[in-house]
Amino acid sequence: MRVIEYTLQGPGFPEQNAPYRLITTILDPEAASATDLAALYHERWEIETALDELKTHQRGPAQVLRSRSPDGVEQEVWGHLLVHYAIRSLMHDTADASQLDADRLSFTRSIRPARRQVTAQAAFSP
Repeated sequence: MRVIEYTLQGPGFPEQNAPYRLITTILDPEAASATDLAALYHERWEIETALDELKTHQRGPAQVLRSRSPDGVEQEVWGHLLVHYAIRSLMHDTADASQLDADRLSFTRSIRPARRQVTAQAAFSP
């Protein structure tokens, strides 16, 4: 077992009272340096953030899929994924134009203007 101790510093990171400790079974520092593993572990949580954005902020908490058939469920899931991609793509373009890291932008604050632009919700259940 190998223990890597590190801290995150820079804009957007909170002050830390204690360092992070990453435990790994990758024992060879030449195969994976401590710096690489710490950066990759931090990036690993981005998928969790994306799932939270989709399930909680975009779709809404406690909302279930409305479709009543397997084909409808598949279509609804693809629709949610495409909307998420479109919003994230706009966030990336905005961050790029401002020379910022797109991870520093708020998905919740980005989805609000998109919701305000939707003139009417679907009037029927899929």
